Amino acid sequence: MKKFLVVDFEFTTYERPVGRPRSFFSEIIEIGAVKLDGEPLTDCGRIQSFVKPHFYPKQAKDSMDFCMITAKDMQQAIEFPAMVQELAALYESGETYFVAWGTEDYKVLQTGCEHHKIENPVKYEDYLDLALAYRLWKGDDYTTGLKKATEEQEVNTEGLWHTAFDDANNTGKLLIEMFNRGWKLEDFFAAREVYEAERAARQAERAKHHNSYRRW
Repeated sequence: MKKFLVVDFEFTTYERPVGRPRSFFSEIIEIGAVKLDGEPLTDCGRIQSFVKPHFYPKQAKDSMDFCMITAKDMQQAIEFPAMVQELAALYESGETYFVAWGTEDYKVLQTGCEHHKIENPVKYEDYLDLALAYRLWKGDDYTTGLKKATEEQEVNTEGLWHTAFDDANNTGKLLIEMFNRGWKLEDFFAAREVYEAERAARQAERAKHHNSYRRW
């Protein structure tokens, strides 16, 4: 079995109606990660760091408040490239699944690497979206939030929601519980292939109708 690096990023957003910089993009301000290995899966490595917003620090305050990150916390923060090094130290390409709840964590990591002009050590083919895995496992037509998913599976969660390490740790606990309840990677990959093919077919059909409408 591969290893699992379960990661959660807290990152900046800008939702005010005015004042958004034209080129604004989300920056990671906190990372939490737990590495799981072995049978049964056990904790074999952790990351818990605050990260300095390099490009848009003035726009970070609202996100910091939401994530309960203080100015004092930011005095201990590391630079983005140092965070990537921490991540790379626990990740082995082809040997480690990079697990997160949803699609945004990989995107914000990739975007940050592009703007800092450094290579993203995490390969997209190692990315495992546990929110999609949970949705397909249950057969739902909607995506469940992490907190509700842990409640449904009676996971003994710890810490505070919307803090990076606690969210990563609770996501890891949910992953372990899913395995305990019969979830299998091979079943997920097969279901994901069907799901993505169906989604692509729907998108193609919508594009076809849209183009037909425009011609009229």
